[in-house]
Parts: sequence; C-alpha cells; structure tokens
Amino acid sequence: MDNQKIIVFDFDGVVCDSTDECMVSSWNAWETWESRSGFRKTVAEFSDEDKENFKKVRPRVRGAGEYYILRRAFTENIRIDDQQTYQYLEEQWKKYLIPFKSIFFDMRNRLRQENLDQWIDLHPIYDNVIDVMKTLNDKNKLYIATLKDAESVRLILAKQGLTLLDERLLDQAQIKSKLQALDQFRHQIGCEKIEMIFIDDNVTHLLEPKSSNYPVFLTTWGSTMKEYLDIAEQNNIPLLNDCKLLINSI
Repeated sequence: MDNQKIIVFDFDGVVCDSTDECMVSSWNAWETWESRSGFRKTVAEFSDEDKENFKKVRPRVRGAGEYYILRRAFTENIRIDDQQTYQYLEEQWKKYLIPFKSIFFDMRNRLRQENLDQWIDLHPIYDNVIDVMKTLNDKNKLYIATLKDAESVRLILAKQGLTLLDERLLDQAQIKSKLQALDQFRHQIGCEKIEMIFIDDNVTHLLEPKSSNYPVFLTTWGSTMKEYLDIAEQNNIPLLNDCKLLINSI
C-alpha cells in the first residue's frame, strides 16, 4: 500500500461481529411486524439450526431494513443460496424494507436500554482491529462509514476506549451508500481519491467505490463468503487478511 491520508472503515463485519445482535434484534422486529409480543434478549433463546441459518445469510445484508428479507425467507422456507436469489427477493419486497428498518431500530434501542453491557457483549471485537484503529485515530487518519446507527457504533467503541470525532463517522441516517460516504469525506477533508483507503467485508459495497477509482480492500477476517471472494477476484479488488497491515499505509 502506498502512503495514504486516511483509512475509512466499515463497522459490522470489519470491527466487530454483529451477527448475534442482529439475529436477536431482527427476530424481535419480526415479532412486532407480525403483531406478536415475543421479545428475546440472548442468543441462548435460539436453536442451533436458527443460528446456523442466520449466520449463512447474514453477510449478504447491507442495511437494517434488509433483515426483512431474511426473516420472511425463513418464515416461508425460501432458501437463499446465492446473491441472485437475494437480489430477486430484495426487489420483490423492497416496499417493506424501510418500514421494517424503523421497527428494527426500535427493537435495538429497547434491547440496548434494558441491558447495555449485555447488548455490547453481543458484538465481539475482532483481534487487533481496535489497536489498529486507536493508532490511526491518534494520527487523525481514522474514519468510519457504516449502515449501522452512530449511537451503537459509539457505545461499542467507547467500551474499547476509543472515541471518534463526530465528523469522522457517517451512519445509516446520513448516507445511502458507501460511495456517498467516501465522496463526503473526500470533500470534507479536501484530499484526492488516491489518498484514501476504504475497507469493507461485503464486496457489494466495494464495487461502486472501486469503479469510481477509490482504493478499496475486502477484509477476510470476518465471515467473508467464498462467493464474495470470487466477485472480488473478478473485479480486481484486493484482499486484506490482517488489519495490522493498514499501519504500513500511513
């Protein structure tokens, strides 16, 4: 990696594994959507089969509203084995995604308010990532672009002893795509595209930035699917296997 000015991190799947939290919050949101009163707080309340099914499809989700796709597919026994099927369902059910997103965040807020520490513990941090982020933050080179909500990000980072300036975090309320976030950061900082690096665990978030000439990397320390590795190879998107290599880029 050449010398760069800033590193832009995705959050879920790059900084922490949010699979368990999203499984709990999306289940609670689906209960509300279906006018039921069930409310779960821990992964212990799910069967091994439920956990395995969710873990398989979770990496395809790009924002909270899309958990509607997972929950309805599970309910109707629809298999999602490839990106084409996922995108087909997304198109068929797109009118439900925004209202479901609102319910999802309501359920996340309730879960967080009832037991903050328990909620944070649903987000295990990946090895070395926080140490690297702290080093970058000390050098004013750390930025985050996420489709998670900013409050969740800040609470999780605070537990790890990391505080990020407001202008260095763009969340789901401020952006509709990662490309939009990168463009906003670039104009805000006054740097060239080549002076930024964007890392994400979902290759579909990297395609637009890549085609717009931003340096991008697909991270592999989370639950990256082989299908996404293949797409990365087809689009000449390099892999990042160790977060510590980012230190060499600054």
